[in-house]
Amino acid sequence: MTDAERAKALPASLADVADTLGLEVALKIISEFGGQEIKFPKLPDDDHPVIVALGKEDGYAVCQFLTGCFIYVPHMKARRSVRMDVLALQNAGKGRREIARILGVSQRHVRRMANKAKNPNQYDLFA
Repeated sequence: MTDAERAKALPASLADVADTLGLEVALKIISEFGGQEIKFPKLPDDDHPVIVALGKEDGYAVCQFLTGCFIYVPHMKARRSVRMDVLALQNAGKGRREIARILGVSQRHVRRMANKAKNPNQYDLFA
């Protein structure tokens, strides 16, 4: 896949980042924060997750470009059913952000799966 094709496949929330700071920076954001909602601070510390993940130069450039923005970073992976995994990890005491990172899905999807009502027409085979 060429860089032009990869840039075209980027989600709208990161297209401006790729245009301004480069495709590699946008792809790093997806690989590190895919499936999460991220707020980019105006003055991040050196130990801020964005700076740690992207490196100082790229991290500070992204924070300056997206100062104060709260964006959803899509994970860019194929969909699959993860409800049982979400419920199991939730019962194990994991937080929703951590569950999203472990399963490679978005926090929104984790929230939807965790809050989804059980189907009353479906019998529990193991009860």
